[in-house]
Order: sequence, then C-alpha cells, then structure tokens
Amino acid sequence: MHTPRIALLAGALAGLLFTGTAHAGTGAAGVPVPTGTEALTRNPLYRSGKLTVPCGHQLEDSGSFTAAKKHLTAMLNCLDASWSAQLKKVGLPFKKPKIRFMAKPSRACGSAWGKNVTGRYCDNGRQLVILISDYAITDPADPVTLHLIAHEYAHHLQNLTGMATAYQNMPARTKAQALTQSRRLELQADCLGAAFMGSVWASQEYQDRDWKDVVDLYRQSGDEEVNKERSHGTGKNRVAWLQKGFTAASPAACNTWTAPASHVA
Repeated sequence: MHTPRIALLAGALAGLLFTGTAHAGTGAAGVPVPTGTEALTRNPLYRSGKLTVPCGHQLEDSGSFTAAKKHLTAMLNCLDASWSAQLKKVGLPFKKPKIRFMAKPSRACGSAWGKNVTGRYCDNGRQLVILISDYAITDPADPVTLHLIAHEYAHHLQNLTGMATAYQNMPARTKAQALTQSRRLELQADCLGAAFMGSVWASQEYQDRDWKDVVDLYRQSGDEEVNKERSHGTGKNRVAWLQKGFTAASPAACNTWTAPASHVA
C-alpha cells in the first residue's frame, strides 16, 4: 500500500522525534492538574480507559498542499476529539493545540527548522508545527505520518496533564540520569501516539502490513540511535511501547515512569 515509506520517512522520523520534546506547562486557570512525581507515576490519564471516540474514514485526497492539509486537519480534529474525551472522563482540563502548517522549512519554536524535520511541538505557544513535504502531498494518509503527528500531540497531552512540568522539575545529577528521564518521556509519547492509532485503525481502513511498517521504522530509528545519546530508546524498547499502546488503545499501557530501567534503555 505504501511500500516506499521506510526509505522516504526514516530521516523525517529522526528529525521529528528529536525536536518534539515537551517542557513545563500549566493547566487551565483555576483547574488543578497533578503535580510532582505523582503527575508522572499516578496521573489520572492512566485511569481514563480506552479511547472510544469514532472518527470517520478520511478519504486519501492527495496531489497538492491543500489536499494534504485537508486530510491532516481532519486527523488532527480526530486527535482533539479523542483526547478531549479522555481528559474529560477524569476531570482534567483540555485545550486544543494551535496548528501551523508549512509548505517549506521555516523558523519554528524560536529556532531554525533543521534538516529532515517533519514536525515540532512548541511548548511556549502550545503549537504543533507540521511541514507538509512532497511525500505527505503524495500520500497524506500514510499511517507513519499519522503516528509522527500523534507522537507530537502526545507531548501536548503531557503538558495538559502536568507530566511535562513534573518532568522538567525532576533533578538530574548526571547526563545518564537526564537521558533516562528523556527516554521515559519520549517512549511515553510513542505509546500514547500508538494508543490513538489503535483506536482509529479500523475506521481508517489500514491493514496489518501498514502497522508493521510503522513498527519497523521505529525499530530502525532506535537501533540507529544506540550509538548516539539514546534520548529516545533502543529499537527493541521503542517497538515494545508502540505495541503496548496500539494493543491496549488506552493510556493505561503508557506509564513509562514506573517501568524498570531495562524497559526504557
């Protein structure tokens, strides 16, 4: 269905996930959100159950920036509907992220766009910035692209639920400790993105082989990072958290903060 995606999106995946780190955030005025370590280890989001908001099948309009933007906007609306319902179940405040689409690389989040970057989550403005590349124009419905966006959206969730603030305030006495904390944050975003994917998979008429392509790409990305700083985790662990989220279609599967160190290496 989408055979060239591994080669075309491998660089984009690395760029996207290395620029999507969330930082401190606050909830809606007057509405408390979890704080401290419990915001990470016992967040109410984990008790919100399965994502069950139905999203109608989006036609694979392609061939132009406008068509790709239309399709991706529809899927972002589905992300809004799904996650707002989850937060409402447990009394957490929800606010949509701002969305900015770009036809060509430009400055975002206060810095240059960077090479092979597909998208960013800008914490200060709570904004998702998405570059609609030639590949996205050709195939905007590719599930790899959708999960990349769902991963960035997960950083917005971490902001809304107090997780990002708690993460930012965690002491890190060594570089190794800081990298472990980064991996817990990023692997959680992988998992939450996959939970959304699991909830809409059938409605979007994806096939088993499409999920295999998503998994293979993340395994490849993790394996390539092993020789670097490993801020996102090994290929094996990235795949494990993807599978947990996808199978459960629930945030309950995504508590990386209480997982053994070996599971977030």
